[in-house]
Amino acid sequence: MIDSHTRGGGRITVDERADASGDALQTVITDVGDLSLEAAVGDFDLATLLTQVPAPVTALNLDACRIRFHQQLAASLLELEATMLGVRAAALAYRQAEKGLSEVFGGLLDSLGYATGRVIAISLPVLIPVALAVGSQVVVVTKILDATGLDEAIAKRFGIDLGTTKAKAEEALTRLVFEHSDASGAVIEHVLPGMIVGFIGLPPAVLDTDADHAFWPHDSQSMTIWLLAGANRFGLLLPSDVEVWKAEGLTPPHETPPQDLEDLYAREAGRHHGADSGQVRIEEIVGADGTTRYIVYVPATTDWSATSGDNTTDMTTNVQGMAGNDTVMREMVRQAVADAGIGADAEVMLVGYSQGGITAGSLAADPAFLADVNVTALMTVGAPISDFPIGPGVDVLSVEHEQDLVPDLDGNENPATANWSTVTVDYDPEELRRAPSLTDKTDAELDDMFASAGAAHSSAAYAASIALLLRAGHPALSRFTANNSGFFTGDLKKTRDYQGRRKHT
Repeated sequence: MIDSHTRGGGRITVDERADASGDALQTVITDVGDLSLEAAVGDFDLATLLTQVPAPVTALNLDACRIRFHQQLAASLLELEATMLGVRAAALAYRQAEKGLSEVFGGLLDSLGYATGRVIAISLPVLIPVALAVGSQVVVVTKILDATGLDEAIAKRFGIDLGTTKAKAEEALTRLVFEHSDASGAVIEHVLPGMIVGFIGLPPAVLDTDADHAFWPHDSQSMTIWLLAGANRFGLLLPSDVEVWKAEGLTPPHETPPQDLEDLYAREAGRHHGADSGQVRIEEIVGADGTTRYIVYVPATTDWSATSGDNTTDMTTNVQGMAGNDTVMREMVRQAVADAGIGADAEVMLVGYSQGGITAGSLAADPAFLADVNVTALMTVGAPISDFPIGPGVDVLSVEHEQDLVPDLDGNENPATANWSTVTVDYDPEELRRAPSLTDKTDAELDDMFASAGAAHSSAAYAASIALLLRAGHPALSRFTANNSGFFTGDLKKTRDYQGRRKHT
């Protein structure tokens, strides 16, 4: 069975269980206290007192028993009170310890990055000449070996293929970064900002800020803003306006609403597969009760060039979106929603994979967008969206692979709230091979599909994971489907597809 763990979505945590136990104990204490009061009042009942006159010895024994009863009852109440306070203190301590461990670990990584940055800054006069000398020698020797054919002679004589060795080294590094994505995310969130702050000589205290700015790097988002500013100076990753129009869909429209989450994600994946630039698709669904709902599918990355061309689903959209800026894809979705005539009261589900998830997640947290569009549900796959403050009115399901670096690029875990479930799947190629969606693949095709170090982020791998989770009856997927059943039933009345193109001034 596919291995996964879930955060949020109404799942009860240790501290929540402790709080619930504290509440239950408080109820018991209140009930026992009321009974104690009633018993004390009963001791002074006139009829009871009069019955003691004919039998004074029995009355004295009865009084002694009542006294012991009240003493033991008072002691029990004190024990219950102490237990209740202990349980509540344990819940508080758990939360503080969890928060403290996170802060201490983050602080240690901040310090490590800062120290590294200071060492680099101090050693720069020595490092630059050494790097130039070594680097130039490597380049020259490589060119000589290639021009003279000595690289082939080395391969034959010693069995060392320099080109293959370089490719394997790059693959090993990529695999290391992806397979330890949590550590890589922590490096992005803490170590790299610390290095920059240390290198430029700012005091380390600036790394402790929670302020939402980018005057200096202190987290993954501010680091992205700094990266973007540097790239813009060289004419890279530049923002632009966008032109949007209705287009023929990359895939034919469906006749019915999605059957389940596997079908929903398959339709999302069809918004970018085999395309130079992805498309936005909007499905209009009318339920049996006459309620109209819309599913908005947002495409993933199709172009990894750092130069902004015509393509809307490119690297520029990725970086701009991660920096918290508006993007051409956000504007493309806004224009598509407006053209589709989606009313402010109609329920809307946003669906996005990778870049599509970043766009969808940012829109689900955008007050201006939500003022016009009633987003009630959001499904993201393989997307870093923890930085987006999505409100409790949006039901969120996020699916991530444990070994996928992309969802960890924001350096944080998604909030574990009642309305937000994050299912993290242990990426296992041997298990994924059993997915129904891959039964038509040969062993050679599957080997090639899962061979890449970054295969954990592939759309096919996520499709397989979602299919296996569904067949296992995963509770988070079942909950999301049940809560949003209106998007999976009724009649699919209309499908609209939209294409976009960057406008350069």
